[in-house]
Amino acid sequence: MSDSEKYLLQFPYTTPAGERLTELTLRRLKAKDLKAVMKLTDNASDWDSLLLARASNMVPEDLDEMDLADFMELSKRFQKLSGVAKSEGTDGSTGAAGEVVSVSAE
Repeated sequence: MSDSEKYLLQFPYTTPAGERLTELTLRRLKAKDLKAVMKLTDNASDWDSLLLARASNMVPEDLDEMDLADFMELSKRFQKLSGVAKSEGTDGSTGAAGEVVSVSAE
């Protein structure tokens, strides 16, 4: 996989700083990027947005203005690029499910 990937926005927008965005480039992150984000917040649910901001070289406030459809697709691509995306067809659980067996209530 290359060191970066381009994403063409479905809904281009203008950042609060006045920059018109039509596409973003996501770079592969390094361990130091995760360490920097972990210093900012202990809340793991905030890490995706902060890491996405680092990968796209944007400030989080610029990402906040992005259309939700683009943000969700970009998040998926970011997770794939960073190697944390789940494989298609998996539900995230571990182990194989066994046969369902009926059990008497007696």
